[in-house]
Amino acid sequence: MSIVREGGRSYGGETPVARDERRRRQLLDAGLSIFGSVGFRAATVRGLCREARVADRYFYEQFPSLEDLLLAVYAECVDRMMTAVVDQLAALPADAHTVTRASHGLDAFFRVTQNPLLARVVWLEVLGVSPRVDRLYLDTLHRFGDLLLSQMRADQQPPIDDAERRVLATAAVGGIRQTGTAWLIDGYTTDRQVLVAASTRFLVAIAESDR
Repeated sequence: MSIVREGGRSYGGETPVARDERRRRQLLDAGLSIFGSVGFRAATVRGLCREARVADRYFYEQFPSLEDLLLAVYAECVDRMMTAVVDQLAALPADAHTVTRASHGLDAFFRVTQNPLLARVVWLEVLGVSPRVDRLYLDTLHRFGDLLLSQMRADQQPPIDDAERRVLATAAVGGIRQTGTAWLIDGYTTDRQVLVAASTRFLVAIAESDR
């Protein structure tokens, strides 16, 4: 670790721990910038370190490989999306109508993904990289599907079978993901509110089948 090599001393008023945190942050920011523009497969450690303004040797103190950096960047992007949706839904009254909850959650979701760097990472760059990246991607789809459907469900009886509900959740998020991917590729030419309105119709139809 850099703490050992640098003698554990502060340098320029910055502690070893703070230096490590700063370098990690710079590499994460560079990862989003590079993966979200030229793409993961075209990225190199040297290019990322140049973008991050850190020496190449510091990369491997933070990340074993480029794939590990991609996973960390992806996780941060997902957290940003998830937090935006949860915070937006939490601000609504508990008895808010299904359509209201769906439209507010989707607006928060698409607002975050209007960042083309983030959108490219979460929708394009993580596909087909490796089995462990695929696993994280699938787990993320399930998390979003569960979140969206749980927030939109009313008191419906009888409850749907768990296995079928999982398929519905995957279909819901898959549809939204494909909509967002097309939006990105098309250069965000469709107004976000149009995207939200159309996607709300879709999600409400999915939720209403959960009876």
